[in-house]
Amino acid sequence: MTNVEWRLMSGWSDKEVMERLARASTLPLNFEVQEKDMTLDNGWSQVESQAIIGCDAPGPPKEGDAFHKLKEAVARMGFSDPRIVHGHFSDAMPLLGRPMMLELRPLVGLRYLCPVRVRAVRSEVDDERTVYGFSIDTLQGHVEAGREWFQLSKDHRTGELRFHIRAAWREGQFPNWWSYVGFELVGRRYQRAWHHLAHMRLRELLRGGYLEQHPDAHALQEANLRVGRLPVQFASQRGLSRRLMGVEHEMERDQRGNGWNTLGLGVLAGMRSFSAPALLGFHFSREPRTAPSGSLGLLASPLVSRALAALSAGEVAADKTPWMPARISPPALVGRALSGALAGAAVAPRRQLTPLHAVLGAAAAVASSFTFYALRRFMTRRLGVPNAVAGLAEDAVAAALGGKLLAALR
Repeated sequence: MTNVEWRLMSGWSDKEVMERLARASTLPLNFEVQEKDMTLDNGWSQVESQAIIGCDAPGPPKEGDAFHKLKEAVARMGFSDPRIVHGHFSDAMPLLGRPMMLELRPLVGLRYLCPVRVRAVRSEVDDERTVYGFSIDTLQGHVEAGREWFQLSKDHRTGELRFHIRAAWREGQFPNWWSYVGFELVGRRYQRAWHHLAHMRLRELLRGGYLEQHPDAHALQEANLRVGRLPVQFASQRGLSRRLMGVEHEMERDQRGNGWNTLGLGVLAGMRSFSAPALLGFHFSREPRTAPSGSLGLLASPLVSRALAALSAGEVAADKTPWMPARISPPALVGRALSGALAGAAVAPRRQLTPLHAVLGAAAAVASSFTFYALRRFMTRRLGVPNAVAGLAEDAVAAALGGKLLAALR
């Protein structure tokens, strides 16, 4: 079971957030490696962005100047756009060691509450520049695992103010399989947008009142207008999966060869015909070295994976409509059997066993189709449950099964 909290169409009250902040103070990290080992080769993805935020008078920062205004904003997560990531924390606690609850909002109405803790605070001054920043570590119950640095600096010679975000991460916990799929489809896009907006928000903050009161206001405003047109530099690299290294890769192949996975995928195909291929497409596109050879290897294509995910989502929506044909009608049943066969063949441990796993997957899909057709008919006709509600109940079962299968494939 996962302890990731998520809600649909509602958030958390102040009281609920404070209770979770209190618990976050003692939560363990959801990773164990040292920062020096968070490399691409060790399976850690790297994300980095930086931009010049503005310009101030040359020399070290002074009390009340632009650097200190930005420093206060950075310390309270003022750079984070709350439409994407909203930080909950207590100002009464010192920054070092401060627990935070990050409310992730990847889609309208969908929210995840993820705990982090400030691990380190950096405040340094030398002859050339002043640096201020802090890092956060993810805790148990976060959808990602890793460490992220937020760093503000001032160049004493030029007065240039720069903001830098750097993170090393990999997947943490997800509450269900469709959250995996959702983050795969839109997560990186939202990540890029969040990084870009973080720098834009600090630029806007600097323009909002400070420069107009500065003795050199005109010159600084001209300089900051030029800065505002400079691009945000963003870079992202996906790390090699740690599950694809050495013995772990062989163990994963053994797991995929388990006949229970084939039967489970067949059952899933009988419930929702596109769900099993979509789940495998999602898995193989993230772990291409585990994908089958030959034509089945197309499942590892990101384009195919996204297309299958879209078809699966469309099928889930269409299932609630009255014009959807019965799943045991010949065309629908053949489609589900083929889906189960495809899924079974894709997880066969060896080429020689591909036909056997295809037959097992098809048989499980046919049996599942008749079983869930009978259950759906019983709920709607005998119990009087509306068709849409019965469909949602079946969706929940399919989502739970998909989550178990995805965990086994990993």
